[in-house]
Amino acid sequence: MTATSRWLGGTRSRADRTRARRARLVADVEDLDAIPLRKIPRRRKARPRKRFDFALPAQLGAQVQLPSIPVVRFGPRLLSAVLLACVLAAIQQAAVAPSFRVAEAAVEGNKILSEMQVHMIVGATDRPVFLVDPQGAERALEAHPEVLSAEVEVSWPNRVRVSVVERHPMVEWDDAGRTWWICPDGVAYLKNGEWPGLVLVRSESSALTITEDPLQPAMQGDVLRAAAVLNAQMPEEAASLLFDADHGLGFDDPRGWRAYFGVDGDLVVKVRAYQAIVANLAQVRQAVAVISVEDAAAPYIGSER
Repeated sequence: MTATSRWLGGTRSRADRTRARRARLVADVEDLDAIPLRKIPRRRKARPRKRFDFALPAQLGAQVQLPSIPVVRFGPRLLSAVLLACVLAAIQQAAVAPSFRVAEAAVEGNKILSEMQVHMIVGATDRPVFLVDPQGAERALEAHPEVLSAEVEVSWPNRVRVSVVERHPMVEWDDAGRTWWICPDGVAYLKNGEWPGLVLVRSESSALTITEDPLQPAMQGDVLRAAAVLNAQMPEEAASLLFDADHGLGFDDPRGWRAYFGVDGDLVVKVRAYQAIVANLAQVRQAVAVISVEDAAAPYIGSER
């Protein structure tokens, strides 16, 4: 076909049709580039299913296809869940098993606190042995002023042993009607029963420092040591030592007067000075109510308290 025939609208050749088709394809591609792309969501892969085919008897001449059954896969999460359930079941069985429950803790070293009191503080009775906290029980015991130190041991299957070292009292102090036992370090706790060999002290007004902290010393150590020394020197007829905030330690002499010795200095020397004063009282023609040797170098004799 000639060029003139193509311009006049004659029939196109095969090559012309091919070029025209290619031109349209290029135009279509350019149009697609101008359209924004949209992300096509991926379809989730269907879980594989098992297929079961059941053949019917030949007389029917037909076959029925049943619904497919999904395949169950056992992964690590299912195994973890099974193990967790087994552990919880084992713990629950151990918690109720009598072979793991503490019947009663063995207590040793206690003289002031009773075994029942120790059991209540430790809190191990009728509990699973693996729930007993030894360090916590020791801290609970040592928070009581009667206990200097404590040791708690737990052993399988259900044994608890408690060993305590107590603060033994040195002074029995009647503080304005309320009786306390005071240890050499000054820690005080309420009288609990009877204890031999205690130094008896009485104060007519409250003299002890009792705070919310039971381990805080209630009285100075030098006063307690002075009381022990003076207790060994005072007459056997005297009922107890006396304590006065102004005059210190003393006692009521059975012969009718009150003697004061303070809390410092050499109490043995003061007692000897007091005995010398008493020996010379026959020469004194006045009534005696107070003899003070708080200062051994300047004793005082008074007719009124």
